[in-house]
Amino acid sequence: MDKIRQISSELRDWIISTLNNGVSPVAIADAMIKKGFDPKFAYEALFRIVGNESIKTSETNLNTYQSELPEIGKKGNVITTTDREVKVLSRVEKPFILHLDHVLSIEECDELINLSKDRLQPSRIVDPTTGEEKVAPGRTSKGMHYTIRENALITTIENRIAGLTDFPVENGEGLQVLNYDIGEEYKQHFDYFPPNKVDHDKGGQRVGTFLIYLNDVIEGGETVFPKAGVSIVPKKGSAVYFHYGNSKEQVDRMSVHSSVPIVKGEKWVATKWIRQGKIY
Repeated sequence: MDKIRQISSELRDWIISTLNNGVSPVAIADAMIKKGFDPKFAYEALFRIVGNESIKTSETNLNTYQSELPEIGKKGNVITTTDREVKVLSRVEKPFILHLDHVLSIEECDELINLSKDRLQPSRIVDPTTGEEKVAPGRTSKGMHYTIRENALITTIENRIAGLTDFPVENGEGLQVLNYDIGEEYKQHFDYFPPNKVDHDKGGQRVGTFLIYLNDVIEGGETVFPKAGVSIVPKKGSAVYFHYGNSKEQVDRMSVHSSVPIVKGEKWVATKWIRQGKIY
C-alpha cells in the first residue's frame, strides 16, 4: 500500500493545536506513521510546522466544512427557556459563535464556584497517540467535572442549556468547572476530537461548546477565536456558545480558540461539551 505523502489543512491545524498543548513532535510524527504516512514525509512536515514554515496542504470536498445553522441560531435575539429570558449580545456566522447574557444569575455563579473549589485538580488534555488524559504545559488551569444531574444546581444548569440549544441533556458531557490564576491560560486548541478518537458508542463527535463565565476578570482571560477575529471578555453570568460540527460529521477548523493568560485577578468558567448523540 502506498504511503501517505500529503497533509490536509485540518490535520495541520490539529497538529499545531496539539503541539501547543505540550505533545512532542516525535510522538505526533510516530502517530502519523502508524496511520500510514511516509516516515520521511511525516518528520519533514512536523519540522516545518515546528519552525513556523509554510506547508502545502491538499484539500478535497470531503474536508471542506459545510456550515449548518444550529437550532439555537434560529431563535432570534431573545431566547426564552422554562425559567428565564436570555439575550443575545453578539453573533458570528462563520464559525458560528453566539454571545449570550444572563445565562446564570449572580447567585448561581457564586454557588457553583463554592461547590467546585475544593474539588479542583490540574487540568488535563487527551494525548493524541495514547488517548489517555495527561497534564500539559499548554493548559495550565485547574478543573473538575460533575456527573450528569449530580445535584439540584447542576440539573438546573443542564436543563437551561438544553432549553437554549435544543440538544438533550444526555447529549452533553458532565459540566466542567475551570479556574485560571494569574498567568494561567489554555493555548490555541480545538474542542472536537481527532477523527481516530471519536467513540460512536458514547455520543460520537463533539459538535458544540457552551462556555459560561462565572466571574468578572480584572484583566486578561479573554476567549479568543483568532481565525474569526473575535475576542470575548468574561462577564459574570454570560456565556458563549460555538458550534463546529455538522450532519455530515465534518468539523469546523475555524473554531480554533484559546483562553489568554490572566493578568489580574482570576477566572472561573463552566463548560458543557455537546456531542452528536446521547452519551448516557
